[in-house]
Amino acid sequence: MPPVSPLKQRFGARLRALVRRSPYRQCDVSAALKISNSAVSQMLGGKIVPRHQQLQTICRLLNLSQNEELELTGMLMNIRNGETLFRSRFNQMFTAACRESGLSMEELEKASGIPLIRLQLFENCYDALPLLEEIRKLAPVLHCPVQDLLLASGLGEARTAGNGSLTVAEPAAEFRRDRGERKLPVIELDCLQEYTRRTAFFVFAAERAVRQTPRGSDLEVPVAAVTAPARRLQLGVAGEVMLLVSEELPPGFRNLELFSDKDHVIRLREKKNGIWRLFQLSGGPGEVSPYATWSLNVLELILRPVRGGQLN
Repeated sequence: MPPVSPLKQRFGARLRALVRRSPYRQCDVSAALKISNSAVSQMLGGKIVPRHQQLQTICRLLNLSQNEELELTGMLMNIRNGETLFRSRFNQMFTAACRESGLSMEELEKASGIPLIRLQLFENCYDALPLLEEIRKLAPVLHCPVQDLLLASGLGEARTAGNGSLTVAEPAAEFRRDRGERKLPVIELDCLQEYTRRTAFFVFAAERAVRQTPRGSDLEVPVAAVTAPARRLQLGVAGEVMLLVSEELPPGFRNLELFSDKDHVIRLREKKNGIWRLFQLSGGPGEVSPYATWSLNVLELILRPVRGGQLN
């Protein structure tokens, strides 16, 4: 049997995630399609794909949104047309818009102000995603609605602030539900001095991202990454740390938070036996007040040590 193509794998994984999210089980899909449970299992594994009519039946059964149905239909059409590689919705929209505009990458660089190396990445890397500022620059040049580019990139829906500037209202629905192909916004710790509870954290991070990371893209809630020297968080070791943080705390995760105290000092704390204590990778953490001007759940802590070991 020939190997399953990346596009079929992605289609199966997306369909499997939607089934798991729904109140229905694999046997319910089998009954609705009038095929064996084994055939459905192969479908969810990407080994076989449904006919268009079968996909419509699945979409009705799972009560999928129009956006989700279009996403699955688009992937199925590409598979039927012989494509084997997954292309993000942004990549498809970007390449189509470039083709219609007749602009070369060099001409697009001059018109948009985006470096050529980034534009070539959008063209040739099928899962590369733009930053919010790059979307702002691309939209008028490619004659694409900003809203469409935002949704295609998975950043969310657009809104206009009081000063007329463009911001992101919230993560797109498909970003919240299945982010296997997504990359998370990365901000630096100093950016958090501007953070308040008035803005959703994912929105705040998406607007200030310096880069993106695939780490944490499989988490089931909107997540962004914060980078900092470990000494800035007083972790007791030397190195660089990346925190994957969210306003939501999924089941099974420990009560570890990034927080700002009354003096606006940003630290890490952990709740054990109902008591908040400062978190350190070495040494004994001390008890800390439960008060915080804001706090974010830390779902993953990634440390890159440097030579020197413990900090003095």
